[in-house]
Amino acid sequence: MKNNLSNKTILITGAAGGIGEALCTSFAEANGTIILHYNSNRDKAESLLQKLPGMHHRAIQCDLSNADQVNTMFSAIDHVDIVINNAAVVENHEINSLSYQDWQDIWERTIGANLIGPANIMYLASKFMIKNGGGKFINISSRGAFRGEPSAPAYGASKAGLNSLGQSLAKALAKDRIFVYTIAPGFVDTERVKNLIDDEVRAQSPLNRVAKPQEIADTALWLATGDNEFLTGCIIDVNGASYLRS
Repeated sequence: MKNNLSNKTILITGAAGGIGEALCTSFAEANGTIILHYNSNRDKAESLLQKLPGMHHRAIQCDLSNADQVNTMFSAIDHVDIVINNAAVVENHEINSLSYQDWQDIWERTIGANLIGPANIMYLASKFMIKNGGGKFINISSRGAFRGEPSAPAYGASKAGLNSLGQSLAKALAKDRIFVYTIAPGFVDTERVKNLIDDEVRAQSPLNRVAKPQEIADTALWLATGDNEFLTGCIIDVNGASYLRS
């Protein structure tokens, strides 16, 4: 079977969002057992859980910016083969419009959820993977890590940090047959950003559209199931040529 994840357990963070739903559905259709992480949207997570094909999937709540909660989440997990760090916080916060306290608060929330949370997850999940003889991490980053985000600088910085984290741990964990990949989308057609997607945004890509959540999920599934260990440490742009780098 193509893309067969039988006997694999996959933790997907931010599973209640648009990309998260596509990831969960695609990986469940490939016979994976899904651990759906959510923070506050329990109803959406449990509704998705009921719709997934296959059995033994479950949902688990955790504030990823809270190190103790991440540790508690892993105390309820006895096995994991693949982790997709998809959850993210993004808040607009132009530097000239905020108080110093608001500036600090947004940076703390964003870095906590988008960078420190994934770092803690990778630390804890790698312990399972080492015992299992290997595993894979797939981090969902953003083109904002490269182009700059003047209206959301904490988000851009957190994703740049996530890129570096993935590259560092790709080197550190390769000896344990643990491979680390990063996907960097541009705009993706999800409920969270639908009000931001206009003709100007679509025109950033020569394809005159933004990515579909399924395109991110398909890329992640290929990384998870393919014989591509020599891509460890890579960052794959899925942005429709809306932002090019060399």
